[in-house]
Amino acid sequence: MLNTISPNINFKSGLNKALIKECQSTNVKSLEKSLGSKNIPSDFGFNKPVAFAVGKIFEIFNLLKKQAKIFDISAPRIQAYLKSDLNFNFKGYGFCVPETQSILKNQPPFETGSLFFQKENSIEEIDAKLDETFSNDERSSSHYLAPFIHEFMHGIYIDYVYKKYGYEGECPYTAQKYKRSEKDCGLKVMNILQNLQFNNCEKELIRNVLGKYAATSKNQYHEVFAETFTQVLCKCLSDKDSLPIKNPLDELKTYPREFINIIKKLFV
Repeated sequence: MLNTISPNINFKSGLNKALIKECQSTNVKSLEKSLGSKNIPSDFGFNKPVAFAVGKIFEIFNLLKKQAKIFDISAPRIQAYLKSDLNFNFKGYGFCVPETQSILKNQPPFETGSLFFQKENSIEEIDAKLDETFSNDERSSSHYLAPFIHEFMHGIYIDYVYKKYGYEGECPYTAQKYKRSEKDCGLKVMNILQNLQFNNCEKELIRNVLGKYAATSKNQYHEVFAETFTQVLCKCLSDKDSLPIKNPLDELKTYPREFINIIKKLFV
């Protein structure tokens, strides 16, 4: 059974009637086939809200590749799930697998960088939940695409680390994609990054810019990266069709210098 919230929905976080209609008409199987042609296996379990959001994000990044030469996105696999499908307890909209592991009951382990999104009842409910978390200063953006963009950003950060440092782990997919030499140390760097913390002054600035979650999460370097570029990208999207109308790199330049210095630390 999917999570439900109050039916009293007043959407405002980048959502409109045209986008709701577009979501409702999403051809899930067609999107899975399209992603498959790009060597990205996906299983949305016929869940239109998740499929619509993921499809919109690929549309956004395809435009950005042509206009801004910003992050390229990909994933070894994209999966929609119910909480009852998972091998562990998890609270949130979704997650990105930092290293190959078993995720779903009665299924083999998933590759490093795989993306998982919880099945949703409707795009309107996603919008309403984001409004609530944003109004409580928890997350960096109230845009309905924010939780999906956030997980893709985790995948981008993982890709950055392994491209720079190589991969010495045991995931065959990741080894084939990134392994360069016997001196590879990307997995070690990844483990270090997952435990680094910002100082109290930096955390306060992060909280003021991005909200409580990025400032208080255990995995701070990864979460600050994901929340920052989620916020930046969402600020650049049109209220009409959720496609980019500004260059995210130009938007990033509007942030305080002290915050930019924090972001520079992420690119070790």
